[in-house]
Amino acid sequence: MIAPDQFAQYKKLGVIASVQPSHLLTDMNWAEARIGPERAKTSYPWKQLLDNGVPLAFGTDYPVEPINPLRGLYAAVTRKNEAGTKEYYPEQELTIEQALAAYTTGSAYAEFAEKDKGTLAPGMLADFIVLDRDLTKVSPADILKTQVLRTVVGGRTVYVAGN
Repeated sequence: MIAPDQFAQYKKLGVIASVQPSHLLTDMNWAEARIGPERAKTSYPWKQLLDNGVPLAFGTDYPVEPINPLRGLYAAVTRKNEAGTKEYYPEQELTIEQALAAYTTGSAYAEFAEKDKGTLAPGMLADFIVLDRDLTKVSPADILKTQVLRTVVGGRTVYVAGN
């Protein structure tokens, strides 16, 4: 939760917003009742942070929330619960490209490792996953149905589905 006048201050101070979008999936059930509708408008303000030039770094906050980052991607692009029946300030939705960037290039930037990871390019560490679908082409609800087929860390396969 950020006070409206703090967005410019975050930008000026060079703050990196390290947040866990999956919290929205559970917190949306009680947040507004506890903090009030006015303060709730700037809770989980991912789009407003980006619009104000504040870098976003997404994570999962495991073990507080499940480790699956696909839940966070879904939350970031829909601002809805997993059933799709309740929505929380949809004006803060991100595009799938913005959400993927927050999990990849944004997180690498936040740990001062953007020269080593966060993108797939020659000389980078080659940490990546292979999914059963293209997240930029599916409906947001299908993000939650996505399966990881392979995980590669440092260019070495460490997980293959079904093995």
